Amino acid sequence: MYQLDVKSAFLNGVLQEEVYIDQPKGYVIKGKEDKVYRLHKALYGLKQAPRAWYGEIDTYFMQCGFEKSLSEATLYTKTRGDRDILIVSIYADDIVYTKNYKELLDEFKEEMMMKYEMTNLAFYIIFLAWEWFKQTQAYSFTKRTTEKLVKDDRSGAASEEQYRSIVGSLLYLTVTRPDIMYASSLLARFMHCPTSKHYGTTKRVLRYIKETLDYGLEYVKGKNSMLIGFCDSDWGGSVDTTRKMFYNNMLLATCIVVRCGGWAFTTCCNSVL
Repeated sequence: MYQLDVKSAFLNGVLQEEVYIDQPKGYVIKGKEDKVYRLHKALYGLKQAPRAWYGEIDTYFMQCGFEKSLSEATLYTKTRGDRDILIVSIYADDIVYTKNYKELLDEFKEEMMMKYEMTNLAFYIIFLAWEWFKQTQAYSFTKRTTEKLVKDDRSGAASEEQYRSIVGSLLYLTVTRPDIMYASSLLARFMHCPTSKHYGTTKRVLRYIKETLDYGLEYVKGKNSMLIGFCDSDWGGSVDTTRKMFYNNMLLATCIVVRCGGWAFTTCCNSVL
């Protein structure tokens, strides 16, 4: 994966609406102080600026032969022949791209740097607060938990605001840290009624994260590219409702690419018929 950073990206957007601004200080025309300027291109701070930039880059990608994803408006693909593919994702002024054919990669980078002023960040990528890096050695880890938390554990109330802030951050982190998914989803059940025990459990998860800062998802080149699916559920996992939790995982190149889960609508009863 590679990254490009567009310099002053929002200034490239062409406005479709009529927008007027006061004459900037130091550039007021003498004798025409009551006049205003009409903007033709976006400025930072203008509410239309992000949309105008997206319209600009979207139009350019379409002209270059890209196809836009039906489910993700900022994900584009370009193919050549039956096997060669270039995948591009954009967020604000960041462009992340990958390929399976070097010629497509070089062409895209050259064309983008000719069209817009930008910085080539090469392999080192920070995108949507995620850090991506390339390495040669691989490692694996596992973490299991049998912790059971209940709604009313008689340990006293905890700060809802602080608890929600921590758990919300943990849930965002699970995108690249599936090892804390179970613990985070377990803690998220008590957003409206956190107790001291729940809060203590969040601190244990934070300590675990501190000790494993180098953990993350790893996509290994050369590994089996077959798409593999797994599904599982517990039995009456919720002590309060006896409902079961289920998870579905899809793996590609030995790493998770799609993950979903939730509560079953049915309540678990005795499994003995």
